[in-house]
Amino acid sequence: MSDYSVVADVSEALRELLWVEMSQDDQISPQIVGSQQAIDLRNPRDTAEGGTSGLSVWLYHVTENEFLKNQPNKRWIREEDGRRRHDIQRRPPMAVDLYYLVTPLTADSRGDHLLLGKAMQILYDNPTILLADPAGESSEELRVTWDRLNLEDLTRIWDALRERYRLSVCYRVRVTRIDSEREIRGARVIERVLREGEVAA
Repeated sequence: MSDYSVVADVSEALRELLWVEMSQDDQISPQIVGSQQAIDLRNPRDTAEGGTSGLSVWLYHVTENEFLKNQPNKRWIREEDGRRRHDIQRRPPMAVDLYYLVTPLTADSRGDHLLLGKAMQILYDNPTILLADPAGESSEELRVTWDRLNLEDLTRIWDALRERYRLSVCYRVRVTRIDSEREIRGARVIERVLREGEVAA
């Protein structure tokens, strides 16, 4: 179960994964990426203006997951309040896919190529991320896949940033669930009696 902060939590989990792996590589750390903060969650234009070598991992697009969109609209849960029990009708979580643009930002092309290659290797070797809730009672399994955009689609993203094109790749993280807070208290229908002449709806 996840509240709206799960989007930020996914971004932080990606950054932590990349940093843990990069910090153990002598070619990457500390020469190219010196700290976890060098893996920046801002867009590559803002990251580049900071003037430090690093990697931009920018959440640029969010979509509702089409495969889970048509699940039942509501579900029943039971809540205990002292000695009383309430049946609560709640909408299922909203399932979304998150799209990230990964861009190396170093002083030269070799540094860009090394950093991008390492990032791709890490995400290829770790296609699943377990995201634990703050209470530690459960974890959500997220899938990280390469989103194969063509050059034209990539160029549109850079045009939107009003920035010249840079070497970059896109990844999709699925499925992230955001809980609904809409609740209706009541009692579910357990038994219904039809009188003569009535038709069940």
